[in-house]
Amino acid sequence: MSILLFYWFLLLSCSTASKRNSFDLSDQEIYNLKSVKKYYPELINPMKINKVGEYLIISENPRIGPEQPLLHVFNKNNSTYLYPKGITGFGPLEISNATLIEEGFTDSTFLNYSSQSKRFSEFSLTNNARLAISEYKQPDDLYMVYLSYHATDSTIIGLMANDLNRLAEYSIRDGKRIAGYGTWEKIPETEMLIDYEDPLINYHLGELNKGWFKANRALGLFVKASIYRDRLEIFHFDTKKFDIVEGPRVELPDFNIRHSNGQSTVIFNPENAYGHRDVAIGEKYIYDLYGGFNQAHINQTNEIAKTIYIVTHNGEVVGKLNLDISLRSLEVDEKLGKIYGITTDEDPGIAVFDIPAEFL
Repeated sequence: MSILLFYWFLLLSCSTASKRNSFDLSDQEIYNLKSVKKYYPELINPMKINKVGEYLIISENPRIGPEQPLLHVFNKNNSTYLYPKGITGFGPLEISNATLIEEGFTDSTFLNYSSQSKRFSEFSLTNNARLAISEYKQPDDLYMVYLSYHATDSTIIGLMANDLNRLAEYSIRDGKRIAGYGTWEKIPETEMLIDYEDPLINYHLGELNKGWFKANRALGLFVKASIYRDRLEIFHFDTKKFDIVEGPRVELPDFNIRHSNGQSTVIFNPENAYGHRDVAIGEKYIYDLYGGFNQAHINQTNEIAKTIYIVTHNGEVVGKLNLDISLRSLEVDEKLGKIYGITTDEDPGIAVFDIPAEFL
């Protein structure tokens, strides 16, 4: 029996060694980028940066004062501050928070999704009015959808809190489910940790794979970058197929599933380092902001992420960028050759980097 076990472990180690980590770029040039940071007194606690046409939209933490704007509009070409948007509240054309930003269905608007009120609000980019110009509420039947983007003008694709599929598509007109994409698979070597017969198994797998969600409607790309488990899931709307990239860490984070009063939840070891922190989808590449720091390090240093991996739309990792300043969110414009990021220092602002010429 001991000899059989020896050969089993030998076979397993050889199989693992032969599978090259997609993020191992040791045979390629690693680029060290230097930033130009701009500070704006209008920004209080900026959290997210998004590109909409010729503009950058920055979202604030909803915990800022209710009199403060939740959104800020910048000129993308020169990073000039233009005007604030959004009045905090639950009244008509107000927004409760700024969860996701996406392009509108005209060149002169953008959409904000508020997860608290489950509303999409449309804002004009041609004036400085802070109120939205139109809005609609997510159908009540979609209460389990917690992050979503428009796939078309009548459908959304989003992440579900407890679902068989990685992504689900719904009609925003009647709330009917159109399709689910990507069935959760069993995670190797977790049978001792996960009860795959548990009625809440889809919730547990969703929590293990939880992360940041971004979309590029024009390209038909929807990307999730997991924060606990190192994994990128790239969904192609035209083919309805996924490209899944594991890494840089291929091992699972330390976790357990705690049961109490008929409920259960996934508990992660607080010493675990976080993985992917944000993602931006360019015309040519996906830009993956990676952390690798745990919460204690973040609390002590304010460093969240200082690495960007460059990934093709089909999931091939082709470049690594080391940053001279920590970011919490990023956006890219490959035509201008720029990366934009929200800094995490004491006076957060916008850091601008030049994309290496090799990737332009």
